[in-house]
Amino acid sequence: MAQKTSNQFTPGGFIKVMSFLHLGIATTPVILAILFYFNADAQELSTSDTNDIFLAIVPVVALTSIFLGDLIFKKTLRSVSQKNGLREKLTKFQTASIIKYALLEGASLFSIVIFSNTQNLTYLIIGVVLIGYLYLQRPTKSKIESALDLKGAEKAKFDRIHEPVD
Repeated sequence: MAQKTSNQFTPGGFIKVMSFLHLGIATTPVILAILFYFNADAQELSTSDTNDIFLAIVPVVALTSIFLGDLIFKKTLRSVSQKNGLREKLTKFQTASIIKYALLEGASLFSIVIFSNTQNLTYLIIGVVLIGYLYLQRPTKSKIESALDLKGAEKAKFDRIHEPVD
């Protein structure tokens, strides 16, 4: 008689883990942004200070993190063969997603720290936009199905949320 263990890999469990990871990664910059905003003394919105090198660096870092994260995500998922099993596809999705989330988190943290040093709200706004974009990357069942191009038997297996994948 086969004994059921509590550590079986299910689609529902995978979605919960991915959501928890995403929430954990997205929470840090939100807390830091709030903390730095309310502890700032003389905030100003300035985009005309020609001596501020960060007006060039922060947007470049932000855009680079967005495009590099998307590129790595797509390249990692392209390497997944249709012959691979569902579990392997989900593992690749998780790896690609964490890299994408970490790049966005890093760029937003960078922007927020620069705000705390300069008190220029431009950097906080860039950081908040990155946090917003990170939030939009939240893993959902439909996003995972679409990204992995699940069809047929694999989609049916993924739709059975509480049944083990293997």
